[in-house]
Amino acid sequence: MALTHSALPDPAPLGGNAPHYQRIVQGVLADSRQLMERVAEATRMSLQLRQDQARTPGEHQGMLEAQQQLMRLTSVMGERYPGALRKALAQQTTALGEEKPSRSLFSIHFDQLELMDESQITESIERARATQVLASAVEGPLADLDALVCAAQGLPRVQPEHNPLRPEVFLQALQAVVSQMQATAQVRHDWMAHMAKALGTELRKLYLAQIDLLKQGGVQPVGYAMRQADGEYVYVAPGGDGASPGFGAETDLPVPAGSGDPLLTLDRLRRLLLGEFSETHAPAQAPAAAPDDEPFAERFAREFESPAELPQIDPPATDFAMTVPAAFEALQEMNQVGQMMERLGGQRAQPGDGSGQRRAAGLGDALGMEVVALMVDNIARDSRLLWPVQQFVRALEPALMQLALADPRFFSNKEHPARRLLQDITDHAMAFNGPEAPGFKRFMRSLMDIAGPLATATIGGADDFEQVRQQLHAQWADSEQAREQERQRAIEALQHAEQRHVLAARLSGEIRLLPQFEQIPGEIAHFLLGPWAQVMAQARLIDQTGSADPGRYQELVGALVWSAQPELTRMNTGELARLIPQLLPRLREGLALIDYPADRTEAVFEQLMQLHQQAFQGGPKPDALSHAPAPPGTESAEPPDLLLDEEPWVAPSEAQDSGFMDDLQPSVPGDLEPLPAPTPADAPARPTLAVGSWVNLLVAGQWERTQLSWVGSQGTFFLFTNASGRTQSMTLRLLDRCIQQGNLQVLSQQPVVDVALDAVAQTAMRNSVESRS
Repeated sequence: MALTHSALPDPAPLGGNAPHYQRIVQGVLADSRQLMERVAEATRMSLQLRQDQARTPGEHQGMLEAQQQLMRLTSVMGERYPGALRKALAQQTTALGEEKPSRSLFSIHFDQLELMDESQITESIERARATQVLASAVEGPLADLDALVCAAQGLPRVQPEHNPLRPEVFLQALQAVVSQMQATAQVRHDWMAHMAKALGTELRKLYLAQIDLLKQGGVQPVGYAMRQADGEYVYVAPGGDGASPGFGAETDLPVPAGSGDPLLTLDRLRRLLLGEFSETHAPAQAPAAAPDDEPFAERFAREFESPAELPQIDPPATDFAMTVPAAFEALQEMNQVGQMMERLGGQRAQPGDGSGQRRAAGLGDALGMEVVALMVDNIARDSRLLWPVQQFVRALEPALMQLALADPRFFSNKEHPARRLLQDITDHAMAFNGPEAPGFKRFMRSLMDIAGPLATATIGGADDFEQVRQQLHAQWADSEQAREQERQRAIEALQHAEQRHVLAARLSGEIRLLPQFEQIPGEIAHFLLGPWAQVMAQARLIDQTGSADPGRYQELVGALVWSAQPELTRMNTGELARLIPQLLPRLREGLALIDYPADRTEAVFEQLMQLHQQAFQGGPKPDALSHAPAPPGTESAEPPDLLLDEEPWVAPSEAQDSGFMDDLQPSVPGDLEPLPAPTPADAPARPTLAVGSWVNLLVAGQWERTQLSWVGSQGTFFLFTNASGRTQSMTLRLLDRCIQQGNLQVLSQQPVVDVALDAVAQTAMRNSVESRS
């Protein structure tokens, strides 16, 4: 089959080693049919071994059928695999311009489970199993290949997603081909269990061969970017002290508690969300207080409210004696519960005795309580929350377990009052980055007074949580209203500045088209295109008369262009004499309209006066715009619409209303440690920021937890608001510089409760992958 260059991924940028890069990709595609056939043959031999070792006639027949179907279809799979691999490579290249997923291609989210059918669940588990097998087989060679392939593409550091020969690409192509085969689902399942291992063996050989080829071609590997404590990035070689974030790390799943056959699996979790377990439950019982446990309220008052004994923000979870009743503590020993419920669920119900319904309900109850326990534990370990908040959520575990028994819709309904209460609590808690942060003690007191009683209450259903949620919102209403007022005032100021900037860009384009504009000196031209265009735009925005030229500021443009050309004004010095007394005062009047600093225009006015003197006295012709040096940050030869890319003017009053940061503050001082990022970063690139994202921002030498609350329609301005309503705003350019210098650190944008429940789903996935099939 002929391979064309257009079928290959188009790397960017390509350095001097581009031919080596293209050669290895072409070679892999050319050999992909043989690779598929070798995988199929290894799979056939593995199936034969399983058949020889079969203990039952059914297993023997199943392996025999899988072999026969594989031999019949091997040639077809070999023919189709190169096309599938080429398609997977193209998809990977397209995805490079998109946001990189936070985990692997096969991650699963809690709230997606109920939308999946059994076949999709099975496929997800098979993919995860295959992914683990591949990760184990290629871990070392893959890191070295990533470093060499990125070097061959001219990249300055390792970016694994730019390696087109990633294991997931080959696996995606393999699964696509297998899914097309006319065979039963069981046969395809039997194939994939063995094909993943065979593919891992083949890829390891392939990677080692490509590594040798690249090294022989003189390619030198680049390093992996690792962020240091001071916010700077260093680059380490593959296999060094900083291990590369390779395929195995990307696809690793949370390690489940316990061993053996677990209670929580992906299929059971899906059934729980769908309500397939019996909804007949015993009445919820009030949890008995554990006599030896100190109540959370007393521990909170003793340790948190005493200034001399402030707790550490993130101590081990075992440091706190939780108020979970003894009965629930016993149920949390999920090794025993899992084994017991497996045996119970495996027993067959006798017709008519009703035991099946009771056993189903028991399994559902135990499963629900395990999900609650894992969810609470995940929330209580979220580093974005301060220790008192983490422990408060732990104290709510008994109430949530009662709710899980009384109302399993808690798991499937994202708008369930209990889930919304947890999300509201954790959302508000994200506003604080330290126990001494303004408003944190008041926030914790509201939790203790209003939500605290849930920890020891008898829960009847969702209404108990909805009442608490409404009371909390009523308690927070005053501070929220003040915060919103500050935010709106800042937004109005920034919106006005942005509108003026957009309008000024259009007006500057019109000014450029004026006759003889190119003949005036560069400083005068940039004054007209910059500050004076802002003046004209401001006059139009605030005008209520409907005038075509409010303030007659546009009229001054022509006069200024004419007066800046001595070769013209010498011919009519009388007109120039009449113009001069009006010109400078009118210019200063217009600049005052936008509060433009006088010291930033003095040089322009001095040059203008010199040009006027030359008209009366004679003198050399000044440089034209095209030969004049542009002021810092501007380029005189750029087209007019690119003014939108320049830093906008923000008037002092607008800056005060929005907390505008008009210059980059110093990097993290030596005596101030940068806050640890909640997730590892592999490059100093700008993360995706959405409204609602919480960040740590260095303000006046102090870390401040603040939230992105508004982004301008042009993407020019970004507004951040902290818990007390204080605002900070900046331009896109300054935002990028803050991130690059470590002065702004973005926290994970996914809500705390969603992260916790997704981790539950990941644990269920791992349990399913590692359990006996």
